[in-house]
Amino acid sequence: MQKLNKHSLAFKITSNIYRTGWSGSERLGLDIARYYFKLNPMLGRDITQKFIDELPPLKNTEKFFKHPEAMLNGIITVLKEPQGEEKGALIINYSYYFPLFLRFFDVERVAQSFNIILEPSWAGFCEENILAYTLVDAPIFLQVYEKRDKQFIEQLHSNLIPIEVGPSWFINHNNFIPPTSGERDIDILMVAAWAKFKRHGAFFKALSPLVKSNPQLKIVLVGYPVDMNKEQILELASLNEIEHTIEIFEWITPQEVSELQKRAKVNVLWSKFEGNNRAIIEGMFCGTPVIMRKGHNYGEKYDFINPLTGHFADEDNFKDVYEMIISRMSEMDPNLYVMQNRNCLIGTQIMSDEIKSYELAQERPWRRNLDIKVNDLHGMTYLDLDVEDYTASYGTLKGCITLTPTSLDAQDIKH
Repeated sequence: MQKLNKHSLAFKITSNIYRTGWSGSERLGLDIARYYFKLNPMLGRDITQKFIDELPPLKNTEKFFKHPEAMLNGIITVLKEPQGEEKGALIINYSYYFPLFLRFFDVERVAQSFNIILEPSWAGFCEENILAYTLVDAPIFLQVYEKRDKQFIEQLHSNLIPIEVGPSWFINHNNFIPPTSGERDIDILMVAAWAKFKRHGAFFKALSPLVKSNPQLKIVLVGYPVDMNKEQILELASLNEIEHTIEIFEWITPQEVSELQKRAKVNVLWSKFEGNNRAIIEGMFCGTPVIMRKGHNYGEKYDFINPLTGHFADEDNFKDVYEMIISRMSEMDPNLYVMQNRNCLIGTQIMSDEIKSYELAQERPWRRNLDIKVNDLHGMTYLDLDVEDYTASYGTLKGCITLTPTSLDAQDIKH
């Protein structure tokens, strides 16, 4: 494809192969990313410009094509107000909004006043959404939550600065707390969109031996339609003869999810590949241990899956792992672990420390840390802050909106 000058297709193929995790895909991804975004940035500019120009308005992004300012305070969230020579900071939530920021905002003008943080929603960082930012003449701080992606970003030696946190660090723990009384009457809970990548069918197959040994199990599914609907989910359950054990909740509030988490004995994540899942951490705040599909994403042995919080399993040993967790519930304390090790306060401090270190190295002042934001299903909000405190910053950002899509001109590229 490169020899045919089909560079966008060449990079897209590379991106897809990198995401598979196949042997050698790391080296391929790094080599091709360097080729386009380090050694030949003009080609990288062409790939990026084509990608941005061809972005289609989707159901969840269409309104931003007409009103980019609607991304502010929710998708683009200010975490620190600029004060004189001291830069502010903002964070952009969800990977598919990253190119919209490049398309509709003068990013380098924004970067004069704000440090920019990207919070990717999907693993596999050899992609246009992220590498487009290597062409911005400013530091870009990037949340990384897979060791494989962290190594990729570090070895790229670009302006992307990794910070080891992810979306699941930024849960409002005030909304997810352990029950004070009552029996946990839900045997298994799965909070997952009705989507093929969530692998409900494989989950039901893993459940089948457990249901056969205990037909009275109560299994609760929480979700919303993506590329499937709840009727299709129930059909998959019926194929595995477990539909009689299942109760479904659709489009419920975070508060209602929390109440179900408090009632659950075990919380399950069965996808093989996605981003940095929040639902299992929400469950941990409610004191609910987790079973995570072995080999999730790139097979990393995550530190947050441990004797206090849960176990890995696959389709062959799900029954045994579930019974082991039930037998040692009294020894586990997921809430203690996340309150001490993985929450929005700690995540914000990690981001603050990383940006502070960079700013001081540039001999710029750093007098106050970032404010704390939390994630919900549709965007971000502040933990303990009135948005009016950032009225001036959001006004500044509105002034950086361009009337026409931004062009990544050659002089803008950082060589």
